[in-house]
Amino acid sequence: MKNTAEVLLLAALCAQLCGCSLNRTAAKYTAGIISNGMPAYLEDGDAQTARETLPGAIKLSEAVLQSDPDNADLLSVIAQGDCGYAFMFLEDEDRGRASAFYERGAEFSRRALESAGIISAGGNFNSAKVRRCDVPLVFWNAFCRAGYAQLNLDKTDAMADISKLDPLLDAVLALDPGYYYNGAHSLKAAIFAMRPPMFGGNPAKSQEHFDKALEGAGAAFLPNKLMYAKAYAVRAQDAALFEKLLGEVIGAQDSPAGCRLANTVAKLKAKKLLETKNELF
Repeated sequence: MKNTAEVLLLAALCAQLCGCSLNRTAAKYTAGIISNGMPAYLEDGDAQTARETLPGAIKLSEAVLQSDPDNADLLSVIAQGDCGYAFMFLEDEDRGRASAFYERGAEFSRRALESAGIISAGGNFNSAKVRRCDVPLVFWNAFCRAGYAQLNLDKTDAMADISKLDPLLDAVLALDPGYYYNGAHSLKAAIFAMRPPMFGGNPAKSQEHFDKALEGAGAAFLPNKLMYAKAYAVRAQDAALFEKLLGEVIGAQDSPAGCRLANTVAKLKAKKLLETKNELF
């Protein structure tokens, strides 16, 4: 597995060799390098390094995208990068900037979904068009939009968009329920928790989906437990569950390779969240 520096250097060299205007073939080749290099970030447990280098990787991806604007792999990587950066490093300290990154991620993934006919120009979602290979784009589009919504619940457009995410997440669950550590279950759970009852909020369904998110590989993905505590336990005012889940996140020892960065960040966020217990309950 190439490390992050090697991936970015190789991608940059490809760009130089092809001159100022990359042709589409070269762009597709470089896109493959960038896409395959994403695991290098996820496997690195050094959160500070990821925070400093991920924006550069995203910008490099955007530069390559200029020569192949409809490249679904690149659009998915950029969307995942924008959403991941907002969730891991911006939400807790700069909500405005985090919102902007979520909006960018939603827009990049929307472009690919619109090109595939999955989302219409008017924003309507066509689940019949979704194939298993489209699951990452659908998931990250929903993730970005949900991330923006939970930071902007006082805005009418954010609240209106939340109800539109259910068909996307249902499509992911139908085709690949285990994608990204049961991520669709975790997202549905958070959405059920954040919505008021009159707009479809349902704490019982939230808990049900969070429990499913923790099945199988999802149990080792600490952000699932972090969101369980932050979304459901706070909404249900279950202080005991809140402490239990955050304690498990903080005390977790082993992380599968693909979870290392997310789990490292989840531990840091869990410690900060636990310190606010008296304000939340």
